[in-house]
Amino acid sequence: MSGVNTQIRGLAANINYTLKLDAKRQNSRAYFSPKNRLLTDKMTVRLQEVCNNHKFNIEACAEDALNPLSNELTFTFEGLPLSGQDNLKPVLHPDIRHTSDHKLDFEIDCGPDNICIDNLKVDFNFSGHSDIKVGIMQDMNVTVFVENRGENSYNSHVKLTYPFGLSFRRVTSRQGRVECVSVDSDQKGTLGTTTCYISKPILRENSLAVFEITYSINKESNFDRMVSFTATADSGNDKHAADSELSKNKTIGVKYAIYVALIRHENSSIHINFTAGKNNLEKPVNHIFKVENDLRDVNLTILIRVPIKLGEKDIWANKNLQIPDCSMDRDEKPTIPDFVEALKKHQSVNCSVAVCRLFRCSANLMKRDLKFYNISANVSSGWIEQTGLRSAVFELVSTATLEYDRNKYIYYSSDSLHTAPVREINTQVEVYEEKNMLKEIIGGVIGGLLLLALITAGLYKAGFFKSQYKQMLEDAGAGPEGAGEGAQAPGGE
Repeated sequence: MSGVNTQIRGLAANINYTLKLDAKRQNSRAYFSPKNRLLTDKMTVRLQEVCNNHKFNIEACAEDALNPLSNELTFTFEGLPLSGQDNLKPVLHPDIRHTSDHKLDFEIDCGPDNICIDNLKVDFNFSGHSDIKVGIMQDMNVTVFVENRGENSYNSHVKLTYPFGLSFRRVTSRQGRVECVSVDSDQKGTLGTTTCYISKPILRENSLAVFEITYSINKESNFDRMVSFTATADSGNDKHAADSELSKNKTIGVKYAIYVALIRHENSSIHINFTAGKNNLEKPVNHIFKVENDLRDVNLTILIRVPIKLGEKDIWANKNLQIPDCSMDRDEKPTIPDFVEALKKHQSVNCSVAVCRLFRCSANLMKRDLKFYNISANVSSGWIEQTGLRSAVFELVSTATLEYDRNKYIYYSSDSLHTAPVREINTQVEVYEEKNMLKEIIGGVIGGLLLLALITAGLYKAGFFKSQYKQMLEDAGAGPEGAGEGAQAPGGE
C-alpha cells in the first residue's frame, strides 16, 4: 500500500480478497485444490509491500495451451483507525477498482528463434472398404492419420467433412490421444463435420496419431453415386512448414442393397408322361416364376432360359415360344454336345445338353412389388426317341436369374460374394413302354387248356369216366329187361 500523503505514518488497512483462476472460462484449466478454482483470504497492509503466496495447479493436458489464464482478483478495503490521530482511517483512492484481471501466459518452447513451425501431414482411408453398402453395412469406419514432422504443434486438430446420411457414433484411438465433437448434416446437399483435437495441448515433433471415426449409415438415405470426404489439419502455430500436407480429399462409391426373390409358383407343372415310340403326342406344361422385391425400388432384368431343342428335335410343340412381358434375346447352344451319353447319367434336360432360348424381362419393381412370368405351351414327345431310352423320368428344367447395375446395386445374401440367386423350375417327363396284352391273352388261353387237360387226365386215371360209363350201360340194360317181365304177367292169367 502506498499513501498519497506520505507525512502520515502508521497507516494500515485490512484487505479481504478472492482469487478466481481462469475466470473467463466455464471449465477452468487451473485450480487451488481439486475442482476448486476459488480462494478467499485476507491480509493487513501498511505502507510497506506485503505479499501472500498461493500455490495452484494447471491441468497437465489442458484443452487450450495457447491462450493465457485470465485470473480475477476481487477485494474489499477496510482502513484501520490511527490512535492519536482522532481515529483517522485510510481510504481507498476512488480511481482504484475493486476487481482486476491478471493474465498468466503458457510458456511455449519454440527453440532459439521463438517461432514454432510445425509440419503436419494428414491422411485417411476407409478401413478397407471400397464402397458404402447401404442396407448391408450398419456403419463404416474412417481411419485418420495425423503426423507432425516439424517442431511442436499446439492445439492441433483435424476437421473431417462427410455426406448427409451418415451420423457420428464414436471415435476410437489407435495411437495418441484424441477427442472429437461432431455435427451431422440435417439436409441433403450439406455436409457434416467432425472436429478432432490431437494430443492436446501439444502434438510433439516426430509424433503420430491414428484414430478411427465410426459413422452410422441410414439405410433409407439416397446418396450420390460417389460421395466425398475431406480431412483438413490445422493448429495454433503461427506458421506451417512449406511441405506440410494439411488437406486430403477422397471419394468412395455407394451401392444399394437389393433383395429380389425368385420363387417357383405352386401352379407350375410337376409331372407329365408319354408312351415310348409315339412321337406325335403333346402334353401341356406351365413353368411360372414368381418375382418378389424387397428393401427398395429397383430397375432390373429377369433372365429366363428355356430348353427348346434337344439334338434335332423340338421340345415344345410351339416353335415360336414366347413369354408375356419378355423379349426373346437369342438361342444359346448347349455346352455338352453328346447329350445321349449325358442323359444316361443324369436325366436332366437343361441348358447344358439342350439349345436354350434366352428371354429378357425388364422390370421396374417398387418395394414389396410382385410379378409373374409364365411359360405355358405343349411339350412334344418327338424329342424322346433320340435319347435311346424307352423307360425313364427326365427333368425338363427352366432357369431364371437377375441382371442389374452392379455399379449401383449389390445383392443382399448370406454369402460374402453377394451373388444373385438362380432359380430352377423342373417338370418330370416320364416315358414308359406300352404293354402288349395279346401275349398275355394267348398265354392265358394256352394255360387254361393245359389246366383242363391235366384235370381231365386226372379224372380218367381215377376211374371217374369208367364208373360213369358202366353205370350208363347198367341203366340201359335194366330198362328192356324190366319191360319183358311186365309183358308176361297178363299172359299167365
